[in-house]
Order: sequence, then C-alpha cells, then structure tokens
Amino acid sequence: MGKGRKSQLLSESLARRAEQEMAMAEQAGSIAVAVQGERTEKQITKQKEKEKKDKAASEPSKLKIGLSDLGGMATGQGLNEGWSYLMRVAGRASVDGFVAVNNDYLQASVPAIGGLLWYLIELYGVGTRPPGSFKMGRMEAAKLLGNLGMSKFFQALRSRGAATKRELEEAQASAQKAVADNKVMGENLEKLKTALKEAQERETALKRGGNGNGGGTR
Repeated sequence: MGKGRKSQLLSESLARRAEQEMAMAEQAGSIAVAVQGERTEKQITKQKEKEKKDKAASEPSKLKIGLSDLGGMATGQGLNEGWSYLMRVAGRASVDGFVAVNNDYLQASVPAIGGLLWYLIELYGVGTRPPGSFKMGRMEAAKLLGNLGMSKFFQALRSRGAATKRELEEAQASAQKAVADNKVMGENLEKLKTALKEAQERETALKRGGNGNGGGTR
C-alpha cells in the first residue's frame, strides 16, 4: 500500500506540474500575442503618421504656391528684360548692321523659343506625384518668358506692317503730289507759251505799224 500511495502522490504531482506548465505556456502565449498586437498597432500608427507627413509634404501650402509663382514671375520677367537690354546695346553697336535692322525680332525670338523649350523640359520631368514648389516656380518662369517673347514677336510684326503701310501711303501721296505738280507746271508752261506768242505777235504788229508810218512821211 505504501508503494501505491507513493505512486498516486507522484502521479498527482506530475499532473499538477503539467497543469502549471500548460497554464504558464498559455500565459506566455497570451503575453506574446499582446506584445505582438501592441507592436502591430504601433507600426500601423507609425505608418499612418508617415503617410500623413508624406501627403502634407506632397501638397504645397498656399504660402509656398504664392512664393513659387512670384519667384517664377520675377525670374521670367528678369530674363526677358535682361535679354532685351543686351540686344539694344548690340543694336546700338551694330549701327546699320543685321542686329540693328532686326533688333525687334532678335529681342522677341530668343525668349519665345527658349521659354517654350524650357517649359517642355520641365513638363517632361514631372512624375506621377505633384511637382514641388521649386519646380512649379521654374515652370511659371518658363511659361512667362515664352509668353513675353511671343507678345514681343507679334508686336514687332504689327509694327513692321504698320511702318510698311505708312511708307506705302507716303510714297503714294508723294507720287500724287508729283503728278499734280507736273500738271500745274504743264499748265504754267502752256500759259507762258501763249503769253510769249502774244508778245511776239504784238511786237510784229508794232514793227509793221512803224514801217508804214515811216513810208508815209517820205
């Protein structure tokens, strides 16, 4: 009976130990699941915060948009005015050369073509994400430079056309005036011829009258 009692006690001890080990294993599993869940939640929170920051960075603020637009406008205007100044200086130095004669076209053509090419290059570099404020400023500068150049080019065309029309009208007016002057001169010449003929006739009549009086006296 002693041996049986000992065996029973040993079995009960092993059973309790097994139960304790199982309980500890379940507790450890619960702790691991809780820790894993906490880590997953933290990762999700960090991912959301990162996405929020990336979205805020990809969407420029009104201040950045305004500053980029103003900077681009100033850059485009400055490049246009700088090129025009260089062409005016070159035109004065050229006097009657090619640069002086075509100065208006040269002032307009380079900004127009250069601005268009610059804009196309910047547009080609735009990816799937919205462009940053600096790139938007460069695109605005290129667009404004091209627009100013095209405006100057068409203004030069209108100016050249108006000048040609004015020269043609002046030439027509000069021709009409010359025709009128020739007509007046022709009329005056006819009058002079008539007056000269009448003077010759009077002189001839006077000579005849003088000769007749002389013959009667003798």
